[in-house]
Amino acid sequence: MNSETGAGAPLVVKDVVCGFCGLGCDDLEVEVAGREVRPRASVCPEAARLLRRLDTGAEAGPASDAVYGRARKLLEAARAPVFAGLGADVDGGRAILDLAARHGGVLDHAVSDGLFANYAAAQRTGWLATTLAEVRNHCDVLLVVGEDPSASFGRFFERALPTDPLFAASRQVIVLGGTLGAAARRQLGAAGVTEIAAEDLTAALSALTQMVAGPAPRGTSFGGAAADALEAAAAALKAAAYAVAVWNAAALEDADLIAERATRLVDALNITTRAGVFPLGGRDNIIGINQLLLWRLGYPLRTAIRGETSEHDSALYATEAALKDADLLVWVSAFRPEPPPAFGGPVIVIGHPDTQFATPPEVFIPVGTPGVDHAGTVFRMDAIVSLPLGALRVATLPSVAEAVRRLEPVR
Repeated sequence: MNSETGAGAPLVVKDVVCGFCGLGCDDLEVEVAGREVRPRASVCPEAARLLRRLDTGAEAGPASDAVYGRARKLLEAARAPVFAGLGADVDGGRAILDLAARHGGVLDHAVSDGLFANYAAAQRTGWLATTLAEVRNHCDVLLVVGEDPSASFGRFFERALPTDPLFAASRQVIVLGGTLGAAARRQLGAAGVTEIAAEDLTAALSALTQMVAGPAPRGTSFGGAAADALEAAAAALKAAAYAVAVWNAAALEDADLIAERATRLVDALNITTRAGVFPLGGRDNIIGINQLLLWRLGYPLRTAIRGETSEHDSALYATEAALKDADLLVWVSAFRPEPPPAFGGPVIVIGHPDTQFATPPEVFIPVGTPGVDHAGTVFRMDAIVSLPLGALRVATLPSVAEAVRRLEPVR
């Protein structure tokens, strides 16, 4: 991060890295005045909301020794805890994993549904995945499957398809089953945009794949998509130097089937040209936490630790399913004020100080936000790049790692 200030003026911090949605934008600009943080430039609405801090004097203070003592007693009494949410930087994830190894329990992230829908497709078909840099540097035809990605990833098109006049006019975006909003179109500049209505994305993608591979199927529409529009899209994809298919599994019904059809389309394209998939995701460092479990346990999220062994099951150890047999929920959400799901047993929340609860948890330990209150590391959505987050202000709350380590037994 770079910073500058003048006498009596707020500190201007440039090149701030954002860890919220997984795009890994590293060019944000904010003003810091005391405890206030105000985004200035290159900030999407989501980052602006989550970065902004006003010094109202109402911020939660750190948890007391008695609160940590109560949490320790709940953990020691639990026989089937679930460690969920897991919105933390990598260091916080390490501490949570150590805690789960000590007490046993299931580990799952709040937004893992999309990740495991993509995993299911990759397990069935394999895939040729690309990176954000490859999309930015080489993609000339981008196939967007489903709704506008910028609804969840505010600067996706700005990051993936820059508006450099040398490239923008030669780039095409084909949206299958969705429409682009005004913000997305501004980011795309002169790039051509084609929108194809579709009701059944799996059927439309299957037909598009057949048109690419040949011979084309007979019919006037497939999954609600007009055959002539799909044929034009197939021609554009086949003529591309580097086509990329992108989707947000978290926003799609039958996401695993759609991801599988998209990978088959890319396979068909790679016979004659070059193409790749770029699945969207990565909110609240899910990629970093998943990488951490793979390094440490050899399994991804949705893994249970029992004594000296670990066991992975993507259905049985999803949060909703695991909570049916749990006797304690430990919910971690440092990036945003996300409350825990409903649970009939005791709940420990290690979370954002602004979290609002329908039912107060047995224990609430407020923690700082990575990239605002303390430094940390997160992973970008393509799992290629780890990004350093810097602190923007002096912390009054512990990080997730600091809070979790205070839950170790007192000796």
